[in-house]
Amino acid sequence: MPFTSLLTLLQSAAVATGNGTPQNVSGYSRLCMQVKGITTATITFECTVNGVDWVALSVSPIGGGAAVTTATADGVFSATVGGLTSVRARISAWTSGTITVTGMISEY
Repeated sequence: MPFTSLLTLLQSAAVATGNGTPQNVSGYSRLCMQVKGITTATITFECTVNGVDWVALSVSPIGGGAAVTTATADGVFSATVGGLTSVRARISAWTSGTITVTGMISEY
């Protein structure tokens, strides 16, 4: 089976709180998200199975360290998404910064 990946802008130059764009992860196993532009803000990583009820998603910082459900600084985060339908990077608190979050799903 060939390698497949798909990029999605979950937040695009956001300057306020908001849900952003969910990324469809159905049929994929891994998701990496790059957060860029945080000055004073909190990103809450969330997932859903039914498309209605969103819950916190545990992600791992690529640079190492304990798993988290939020980010307050730029970085790259990885998550296992097998069995989920969508993931989002909700800006749950914002004071400053122009935030972009890019997600990439893959089969591996």
